[in-house]
Amino acid sequence: MRRVLSCIMWLAVSGVCALVLTLVGIFLYLDPQIPSAESYRHLRLETPLRIFTSDGQLIAEFGQRRLIPLPIAEMPELFIAALLDTEDKRFYDHGGIDLITLANAGVSLIQHRGAIRGPGGSTITMQLARNISFTLERTFLRKFKEIVLALKIERELEKDEILELYLNVIPFGKHAYGAEAAARTYYGRALDELNLSQLAMLAGIPQAPTAGNPINGPDRSLRRRNLVLTRMLEQGSIDRAQHDSAVAAPITASVHGRTTELPAPYAAERARRQLLKRYGRRIYTDGFEVFTTIDPRMQSAARAALTNGIHGYDERHGYRGPEARFATDLEELANSASEFPSIDAYWLSAIAAIVPYRDQLPAVVTRLQERSFAALLSNGAEVEVPWEGMAWARPHVDANTLGPRPRNAGDIVAPGDVIRLRAVESTRWRLSQLPGVQGSLVALDPEDGAVRALVGGYNFNIRQFNHATQAKRQPGSGFKPFVYSAALDHGLTPASMFTDAPLVFDDANLEGYYRPGNFGGTFQGPTRLRTALYRSINLVSMRVLLEVGADNVVSFVERFGFDTSQFPRNTQLAIGGGTIAVTSMEMARAFAVFANGGFRVDPYLIQRIQRDNGEVLYVAAPKRVCRDCPELEPTMQGISVSPNHREAPNARAADAGAAHPDATENETASGPDQGGEAALPTPEPRAERVIDERVAFIMNSMLRDVVQRGTGSRARQLGRRDLAGKTGTTNEADTWFNGFTQNLVATVWLGFGDNRPLGDNEFGSNGPLPIWIEFMREAIAGESEQLPPRPDGLVSMRIDPKTGDLAQPGDRGAVFEIFREEYAPKRKLSTQTPANLYDGREEIRPEDIF
Repeated sequence: MRRVLSCIMWLAVSGVCALVLTLVGIFLYLDPQIPSAESYRHLRLETPLRIFTSDGQLIAEFGQRRLIPLPIAEMPELFIAALLDTEDKRFYDHGGIDLITLANAGVSLIQHRGAIRGPGGSTITMQLARNISFTLERTFLRKFKEIVLALKIERELEKDEILELYLNVIPFGKHAYGAEAAARTYYGRALDELNLSQLAMLAGIPQAPTAGNPINGPDRSLRRRNLVLTRMLEQGSIDRAQHDSAVAAPITASVHGRTTELPAPYAAERARRQLLKRYGRRIYTDGFEVFTTIDPRMQSAARAALTNGIHGYDERHGYRGPEARFATDLEELANSASEFPSIDAYWLSAIAAIVPYRDQLPAVVTRLQERSFAALLSNGAEVEVPWEGMAWARPHVDANTLGPRPRNAGDIVAPGDVIRLRAVESTRWRLSQLPGVQGSLVALDPEDGAVRALVGGYNFNIRQFNHATQAKRQPGSGFKPFVYSAALDHGLTPASMFTDAPLVFDDANLEGYYRPGNFGGTFQGPTRLRTALYRSINLVSMRVLLEVGADNVVSFVERFGFDTSQFPRNTQLAIGGGTIAVTSMEMARAFAVFANGGFRVDPYLIQRIQRDNGEVLYVAAPKRVCRDCPELEPTMQGISVSPNHREAPNARAADAGAAHPDATENETASGPDQGGEAALPTPEPRAERVIDERVAFIMNSMLRDVVQRGTGSRARQLGRRDLAGKTGTTNEADTWFNGFTQNLVATVWLGFGDNRPLGDNEFGSNGPLPIWIEFMREAIAGESEQLPPRPDGLVSMRIDPKTGDLAQPGDRGAVFEIFREEYAPKRKLSTQTPANLYDGREEIRPEDIF
């Protein structure tokens, strides 16, 4: 017997030794494959890219993981209790492994031949290791790795550190990682604003974040929530009354999108693309924060103005009918009729499948009255549309033709029609439709090119194409100022006379004669350059081009930043037609030259790039206008901040060969190759002067005449004399208004994405210009009127407006004109001017020119 006992003892000792040696061997084998526990202390959470306005308002967030880190001290105690009571009630007592639950898991392993089923005995520390370092494959080897790493984590980190990290990284489904992100995803509120039932619901999700969240698996999540509440009751974390009340509560979760403070999707997408090109896909996980140049007030005004202008065009061209027709009786549904208790229930179900776009809500017409109709919205509310909200809806025939005016509601809609409604006020509704026309608005600071507002289309969710930066279209008459400025640079003056009369060209490409004309088919005869511009006379522009020479004009307009490689070298150049194709951003940059006195600035959108820990990666250094500075060679447009220079905001360094974040696919930043070394501090980059300041001043005055006397006169309603700009209309599909003050340039384009004609009665003056006016009314509100400073080397002289010659003394019909000194008429007028010369007539007020 003693020998048997001795053998048993030696076998037990040998078994224990063998087990220990096996465990040590497994540890030595797995340890090199396992990350160090210390790395968890400095773990960088996968944080999405966030894009902000210039003053820090969030405009977009990009990234698969929606993660909002939260210190454990700020998490509700009830939520922590719910997690611990359900997932790991002995968390503060064990050293990373709970032997009791692990024993249960061991039995499960034997029963299922090494494959893990059920909870698996994982402590919170082990779950943390799995979520950060391992795959989700449920095998024995992975479980052993979890155990080894959990032991290492417990030796290096405090319990609260482990719990805080766990609560910030575990998945909750719907791309939400961490408790705070989950609260905002499912309830649209912060974690500390949730009630007990909602906290318990969240605490139950980590076991099965995809199948067990309240959206994908409401029944399963409800059972899990109630289990969490029961465990909390058993552990004494809540009392019976709290338990019963929370169990009785219904599911209130729904998916809440990532909240933004200011809608600017086109600007955000442009910034995202620029960052992706420079930094790669890590921008979605490494906590990148981008501060743009977008001004929130201007962006809001631009979005509202463009939306209203597009709606205005759409209504001018009639109602295209309902999007669809629903059955008006259950009998029409045939086999599906039994699914719905009433026709209203069917309508609600059907309308819920139609996507709402911003202020365009889908609805179904339910009943008609003589001058109104009722419609059912997807939220179940029935609203009434009055006659003034639908009287515009003449039938659309084509771009130039409308059907008869409606006499009653029945001429427009019928019960079962699927329509769109817009809320004009909180209680007033207007019949609407999704527009086919598109538009864009871009606003720049002419001093440095900062993009203050950018709207690239009607609705980003409908079409992501950015018409402000990607759509190359004919500029029409909006291009004439560049032809005229070339003429001034060539020696012509605003008083130069050209004949507005028919032109005939023998064009071999047309197998006949080309006879360009003016709008309206009228001719003015001899016309001054200034008058021809504000009246937008095509034939004068062509004669100016012939006088200066197409090659000279093309060479000159390159200074404004245009790529002229595809520009025509014929009379189409004079009217912005032919093969000229430019974007709204390019037009705004070009008009900024007139606004700032002759300097070319480069548009930029990104002001600063940093990490969520405050590390600054990039600060823009745009080329700025400096009127009194000596000319400098062009320098880099942006800087990257070296870690050694973060405390010195004026110290600038350049990435070797790195593209500027605002560069497009065909652009890179200018600047010296630094070979990977930090550059020495450089002078402030300065914009290059590209046209004579006197030419810029004269053009500014001529473009102000466009607003005061010409095709842009609708803008006089703003009551300012410092507004300048030019309309543009093409025969095909584009209308423009490009306008500016000393401090802001804004370009508006309106047209169809597929180049369809807008209609014979659509011009830059009645489509884009009202949009520009609405935007500028808000954008420059409170800003005092500011006329450009007059440079040296100019003279003002009285001329005869009919001939462009110097006026005779006492000529009461004379007007003032501005000339560069070297091109002024030779004979000087007397400095004494009769007091009654002005006679109160606007056309000879010097301030209108100066």
